[in-house]
Amino acid sequence: MHFTVIGLSDSPSQWFPPTAMEAIAGARVFSGGARHRQLVGHLLPTGAEWIDIAVPLADTLKRYEGRNRVVVFASGDPLFYGFAATLRRAFPEAEMRVFPSFHSLQTLAHRLLLPYHDLHAVSLTGRPWPAFDAALIEGRSLVGVLTDRTHTPRAIAQRMADYGYTNYRIHIGERLGNPTLERVRTLSVEEAAAT
Repeated sequence: MHFTVIGLSDSPSQWFPPTAMEAIAGARVFSGGARHRQLVGHLLPTGAEWIDIAVPLADTLKRYEGRNRVVVFASGDPLFYGFAATLRRAFPEAEMRVFPSFHSLQTLAHRLLLPYHDLHAVSLTGRPWPAFDAALIEGRSLVGVLTDRTHTPRAIAQRMADYGYTNYRIHIGERLGNPTLERVRTLSVEEAAAT
């Protein structure tokens, strides 16, 4: 089994290196989220099969079994809290090639012209609070947080306010890479908790 995992931004016009384009042209089985399919659907060959990445992930992973070659589209850098790591755990013997894009925290730092070499990354995407809480307790000066529908910027800011961590500024990046829908805001903890 061989996976080609290609990272995407939110841009409606993606650019891929020639080797990634060759992988797309030579494949018949593709996978990704619904948003990813909207971004790359026009690149897929006629008759291509699409496997949605959806929860429970076990169902998606089961559909990969017995496939010789699958091209997977994922957000940003698929090895940064991404789907390539999930594939490595599920299919440790599979061959894999990864074509990363900037992940959202990198892109946000670039939009803000913010050096991020000291950034402490925390994922709250489907994960509980302890890693985020630890970053605050340790006094990390720059914490990058990946969010989900439960751990929204508002919920994060409210948690910070509840525990007295109001000495931070919060930068929120939405739809990063999309030329018309991208939005970047900088707020106080109290302002973010009220949005």
